[in-house]
Amino acid sequence: MQHNHQQADQQQADQQQEQPDQNQEQHPFVYIFVGRRTFYLLSLNDILRLRKICRWLRELFRALQLRQRLSHSLCTQAGLRRTASGQQLLTFDEQQMGVSDLLAALCVTEEGGWREMSEAVELAGQCGRCQLPVRLTATDLHRYPNKTAYLADPRVLAHLKMVGPHIDFGNGVTFQLFHHGNTLRAIKDQEGFELTIDPPLPPNHPYQQHRQQHDPPVRNRITFVLALGWHMSLSRPRDYSSVSSYVKSIVIDHFRGTHQINFTRRTIDRNVDNNRLDTIVIQSPHTPVEGCTTTASYRCTDGFRRRRLILTDAGHPFVAWIYIMEASFHNFVHAWVCTTEPAVSGVGDAFKDRFPQTTRLARVVLGAIISAILFDR
Repeated sequence: MQHNHQQADQQQADQQQEQPDQNQEQHPFVYIFVGRRTFYLLSLNDILRLRKICRWLRELFRALQLRQRLSHSLCTQAGLRRTASGQQLLTFDEQQMGVSDLLAALCVTEEGGWREMSEAVELAGQCGRCQLPVRLTATDLHRYPNKTAYLADPRVLAHLKMVGPHIDFGNGVTFQLFHHGNTLRAIKDQEGFELTIDPPLPPNHPYQQHRQQHDPPVRNRITFVLALGWHMSLSRPRDYSSVSSYVKSIVIDHFRGTHQINFTRRTIDRNVDNNRLDTIVIQSPHTPVEGCTTTASYRCTDGFRRRRLILTDAGHPFVAWIYIMEASFHNFVHAWVCTTEPAVSGVGDAFKDRFPQTTRLARVVLGAIISAILFDR
């Protein structure tokens, strides 16, 4: 997180730091930290303060030690590994980084959690839009000039600015963000691709009531259909419950537009089974849903809430999700189960027989009563 024109000079200084005088006597305080767990108990601010005190303290935290600290942080920070397989979702090109870049990487890793963006990254990996783990480089870190600028943005937006270029939609299009003064655009640097972060919402709007400062709502008109590609929707903007929900929604929209999707659909009383579907729709969009790997929520200006419940993770050979949308008539919702699971042949036309794995995953989320309505009639 420093200006690019300073990078070469800083890297040279970092290399010089890595070659201390072999005859220099080490201060006894060194042995409190080197090779001990105490090193990992220091906060990043502690490390920065100690480095400023004097040279021998600064040499406790050379590139070698900072790489060890970064490796430890990546292994222990919540959200940076898949729960099921333990595979790393995010890493750094740390062998190509000097001290200043490694300190920036530690800041990015340790200042706030990565759960929200990690879920988006894992979904993008499922959909074939990025390689896991995402490997951040010094160039990604330099999207912010310093720690103060990085911390000034909502945390998940800051993560997206670094991770977005690694989410590749093909044909040279990534999830890159573009700045033009106070204007922020996503995916394409063109009119119509503007994002409004934390748009003005009425006090009774569900996304205002459940607003999270580190992951605020987003408004935009970007959409994707195969015939038109990426374009601005002329109908109405969408309000997404959060930055992370916006990323996941866009990834699914692109995936749906570029793959054959099989689905089954029903209109169901939202109060069935002790208000099960109603609860999923009206609860906080940040509330996890049992049986789902992640969720994404948005609402158009028609006022009807939509929620996608992702059923699969990167360990599945297909992608499946439930899509629930409030209906225009009272007390009902529309429910879809969508999948790219290869169809079983020779078993008839019933969705539950042709796509048994998806059906099994959906039943866990929907429960027996709603599943019977959706699959067994």
